[in-house]
Amino acid sequence: MMIATLFILLFLFIFLGVPVSISLGLSVLTSFIFFADYPFQMIGQKIYGNIAHFPLMAVPFFIIASALMLQGGVTKRLIVLARTLTGHLPGGLAIASILSCMFFATISGSSAATVVAIGSIMIPAMLHANYDKRFAVGTVATGGSIGILIPPSIAMIIYGFVTETSVPKLFMAGILPGIFLGFCLMLVAYVRAKKLGFQLTERATTKEKLLALKDSFWALLIPVVILGGIYGLPNPVSIGSWEIDGGAIFTPTEAAVVSIFMALFISIYVYKDLKWIQVPKILMDAGGSIGMLLFIIINAVMFGFILGNEGVPHSIADWIVSMNMSPWVFLLLVNIILFFAGDFMDATPIILIFVPILFPSVVALGIDPIHFGIIVVVNMELGAITPPIGMNLFMASTISKMPLYEVMIAALPWTLVIAFVLMVITYVPWISTVLPNLYFG
Repeated sequence: MMIATLFILLFLFIFLGVPVSISLGLSVLTSFIFFADYPFQMIGQKIYGNIAHFPLMAVPFFIIASALMLQGGVTKRLIVLARTLTGHLPGGLAIASILSCMFFATISGSSAATVVAIGSIMIPAMLHANYDKRFAVGTVATGGSIGILIPPSIAMIIYGFVTETSVPKLFMAGILPGIFLGFCLMLVAYVRAKKLGFQLTERATTKEKLLALKDSFWALLIPVVILGGIYGLPNPVSIGSWEIDGGAIFTPTEAAVVSIFMALFISIYVYKDLKWIQVPKILMDAGGSIGMLLFIIINAVMFGFILGNEGVPHSIADWIVSMNMSPWVFLLLVNIILFFAGDFMDATPIILIFVPILFPSVVALGIDPIHFGIIVVVNMELGAITPPIGMNLFMASTISKMPLYEVMIAALPWTLVIAFVLMVITYVPWISTVLPNLYFG
């Protein structure tokens, strides 16, 4: 009765338009008050015990770093570099938008932040070049979804926290799928633009490309330092009398802190697009996003505790095993479940609610947790551009001043591209696992 009440209340509140974080909290508290056999004081103990995780601290730090880089000129220089490299191709500005999303994904970890950062510059640029407005908005709304696949990724940190999976391995596993998705999106942009006959821009000279590369050097240095520090060198390296130890230099959480200091230094002292007086406001604005995210995590932790205490995840795993369900059928079922969940919920609550339920079945069927994590993240990308709760759709609508229903139509063709990539990644696990296996063994 307790589990039935928990899910009925949760979906009832969501259907009534109550925010997901509040819906989780109300359903958990109601179930605790009327059905729980354990002390009410356990709520505080479980919340603290479950969120006091060092890797989870990386989430607020990456959000702050992304906000600083957005205001500090880092995004602008990455976009200029992308435009000089691809602007002369058919659909060059659209391809540059997707490439810029891939660049920005390496420093933001957020899908919505990527749409805002790239879309606020590239959508007006494409419209100025007489691109179809739906094409321009759909490109950026979909390209921004790469923000949670290419590392560092906030969604992967949450998944690693829930499943106790190595975050560095997840980060490395997302590199090839992220590049593959970006390539597919750019290919579709090229083909559609050529068919629609969008005008071409003048090819950038070698000097312009070198100047753009020089100007964006510090922006490109950020992901190199972050990822280089997380992974380090696989083996010790000797250079004359010097010997550099192998292994990681810092953890993902420490890397998030490093990214904040790099963002401040580059934005204030190198690019000089940010002033110290602006920093407090940026921190306050980021604090709202951090607070809401942590509130969702707290309520989802208690939701998961009730499910785990009642044995729901293991009961589902036992049922799946008893049904002799093959891994590929199970993964198809997971994709269907997460697709419909993504229509009504954001990435973080989906991972926190559904992954603890599904993960015991993943283990029982012998599916690689790293591979499964990438499948989950790509599903979250799909959810970000599907109505009615697709966050990227709302962001793109706000930036472009286009009605939300038109943004949904604009994103529809691109949704098929991500669905295709999802199927490939689901049933070709090599794409997700080859780099972690090569590096970590």
